Amino acid sequence: MDNLELYTALSGIRIQVLAQAVACKTAFARDLHQRLAQRLNYICKKLRLEIAVAARFGEEAEDMTGWQGPEEIHLLDTLYIDHGTQEYLINNDAWYSLDGDGAPFLSPATDEMTEGLDRFITELAEYGIGVTAHYVFIPCEDEQLAA
Repeated sequence: MDNLELYTALSGIRIQVLAQAVACKTAFARDLHQRLAQRLNYICKKLRLEIAVAARFGEEAEDMTGWQGPEEIHLLDTLYIDHGTQEYLINNDAWYSLDGDGAPFLSPATDEMTEGLDRFITELAEYGIGVTAHYVFIPCEDEQLAA
């Protein structure tokens, strides 16, 4: 798929996301939809730049803008665990040791909470764009899990 086709598809999805945001019943779901629309707008701007450079310079345009294509979109939390150093990073904030209470884990926001966002996440995955809406949970020693 070339950049023009991808731009057209992503622009269409972005419009649908914005329309769905208006219909959301909760501010949380509306905010998630608006965040996704903003990220898609950013990707569409980059694609427009790629298209303009290719139209202007033709075959010489490859790698002129330095953009590698769509990236992964995180709507809520991100988690990176470095098993080599036994540390983890949440939302690019600060590094924490895994030696404490235990390893943090990701839990997806439910479909009821996101009010139809899963449809767009699935559709964007078809175009090679990964979208996540996960919370990071850190287990505590004091917590008792109900059986």
